[in-house]
Amino acid sequence: MPLGFERINERQSRPNANINFLKVDVRQSAADQATAQDFLCRIAAQCHPVMKANYISVMSLEEYPPNPEFLGRNFNAGECIQLVLKDKGGRWLSFKFVQMVMMHELAHCKQMNHSRFFWNVRNDYAKQMEGLWAKGYHGEGLWGRGKDLASGAFTSNRMPDDVQIPEHLCGGTYRRARGKKRKRGGEDEHGEKPKLSYAERQQKRIARKFGKHGDGNAIGEDELVRGALDSKSGKRHTGKPKVAKSKRGRELRANAALARFEAVKSQTPERTPELEDDDSETESGWSSADDVDAG
Repeated sequence: MPLGFERINERQSRPNANINFLKVDVRQSAADQATAQDFLCRIAAQCHPVMKANYISVMSLEEYPPNPEFLGRNFNAGECIQLVLKDKGGRWLSFKFVQMVMMHELAHCKQMNHSRFFWNVRNDYAKQMEGLWAKGYHGEGLWGRGKDLASGAFTSNRMPDDVQIPEHLCGGTYRRARGKKRKRGGEDEHGEKPKLSYAERQQKRIARKFGKHGDGNAIGEDELVRGALDSKSGKRHTGKPKVAKSKRGRELRANAALARFEAVKSQTPERTPELEDDDSETESGWSSADDVDAG
C-alpha cells in the first residue's frame, strides 16, 4: 500500500495491495459499470507480483472512455493510471491486450519519457507478466483461478473482429496536429507574437526613425570616393572597412564630414534682394509739404 494510507475493516479484500482506488466510468450503464469494475480488479490482481517485485505503488487505477488518442495514461509516476477497456463500438478489449497496456503504464512509474531506458523497463515487466501467464496466475486469494465472471464478457484473450482502437498506445506519444491557419499580425498558435532579438529590434528602430532606404550612402561603397578619403589620412587601403567602429571606419567618417563642410564653405551664399527706397508718393497723394502749405 502507498505510504500515508491505512485501511481498517475493509468490506472486501482488495485485488492489489499496491493500488488504493479503482474507479470506473459512471457515464455507462449499471451492467457495464459492474463489468468494468471486475475488469479493473482482474487487471490489478494479476499484476500484483510485478508491482510488488519492482516496488511500484499506484494511487488510483481508473477506466477511461474510448477516444481517438490513446489506450492508457500515467500521471505523476503512478498517481493516476487510466486504461481504455472498450473500443469505439462499445466492445470489450482483450484482457491480455489491456494487461500489456498496464505494463506499459507501470513502466512509466520508473521512466516517464519514452527513451531506450523506458523500453528496457517495459520489456522486463512484459516478460514477468508472460511468466505469470505461463504459470496460470490470476491473482491472490479470492481473485485467484476460482473466481470468474459469470457473463464471460472479456474472459476471451482474442480481440474483437474489426476492433476500432487508437493508433497511439500511450497518451505521452500522442500530439495534436498543429493548426495550419495563418495567424494575424505574425501571431503563433497560442496567439502571441514572436519575440524579436536585440539586433532585430535595433534594425526596426532605425528603419522606423530614418526609413528603410535613406538618401545617404554607406561609406566605402564608391572606390573613388573611398580612395580620396583615404588619401587624406595618408594611407591607401584596397577594400572598405569591415567594422564600422574600427579606426579606419572612424577616419573615413571624419574625412567625409570634413569634405561636406568644405563643400558648404566653397558655395557662395545667396544674397537677399534689398528693398528700393522710392520718393514716390503714396496712392493717396499725401505728403508732409502739403501739411506745411496748409498751415
